[in-house]
Amino acid sequence: MTPERWRQVTEVFHTARSHDTATRAQYLDHACGGDRALRDEVDAMLVAQAEAGQFGESPVNLSTSRMRRLESGAMVGSYRIDRLIGAGGMGEVYRAHDTTLHRDVALKILPDAFAADPDRLARFAREAQVLASLNHPNIAVIYGLQRGAAVVEGAEPPSAGATVHALVLELVEGLTLADRIAQGPLPLDEALRIATQIGKALEAAHEHRIIHRDLKPSNIGLRRDGTVKVLDFGVAKICAADDVGAPTALSTVTGVALGTAAYMSPEQARGSEVDKRSDIWAFGCVLFEMLTGRRAFDGESVADTIAHVMSREPDCQLLPPRTPPAIRALL
Repeated sequence: MTPERWRQVTEVFHTARSHDTATRAQYLDHACGGDRALRDEVDAMLVAQAEAGQFGESPVNLSTSRMRRLESGAMVGSYRIDRLIGAGGMGEVYRAHDTTLHRDVALKILPDAFAADPDRLARFAREAQVLASLNHPNIAVIYGLQRGAAVVEGAEPPSAGATVHALVLELVEGLTLADRIAQGPLPLDEALRIATQIGKALEAAHEHRIIHRDLKPSNIGLRRDGTVKVLDFGVAKICAADDVGAPTALSTVTGVALGTAAYMSPEQARGSEVDKRSDIWAFGCVLFEMLTGRRAFDGESVADTIAHVMSREPDCQLLPPRTPPAIRALL
């Protein structure tokens, strides 16, 4: 996401927040028009705000909760910022260089409203610990957590900003699956090659009792060597309990629908408890979209999309005629 695009997203988000629930959907329909990616980003930020409120936190106000945009060359610990490469309701992602290990990484800076809450910081720390255990070639690696001031070098003395908290992530070079689908439906062999790797990643996560909960094309990276990487476990849920029997850090409050509407299972859209079957549902939605170039469930608004999820079957007539019976049965 470019800085210009991020400004557009935040402008629509802030205006949407100023509307009540009765008029918000109408405003978003008008402001986003046919730009589905813009709508998805704004919806994700609104969900993040709602989720923050469920934890007893003040509503997230991005104009005050985010630190000042990090400039190229700024240092966060041993990481030198290169440029902004993505943003969403759960933080901003920068390309950065690890000056200690001499490798490029993705640095996900947490919003200040999250970083100031000890309970939420503990959940993010637990997320990093658990997801670091997912040693699988089709899952992007989490290297760890970084805490420190953002220091702008070159000033006399160097100027330091507020303390920031970040996740240090594997940098996946290449397109996302969303970028690839935007070019048109994928040939069957390419779609199945990608789907097989996604399935292996989900299987590995589920074996560790981790549910992704936001599997979608924009969270799937396609490396130039053909390797597929499942990204962004930021709203993942761990089904197990920790050693003392308490809910684990990634558990969230029942009644909050987290994820992206077009890929939510019915129980997820209702805000009910979910298990690995919700990821399997999303996997089917992604495979359908790869083969057809169209979403399995879609609507002019989030409410319309969820209504389609709850009441309709995908139009399997859109599948290419050459789709094997076994793949149709899988879908």
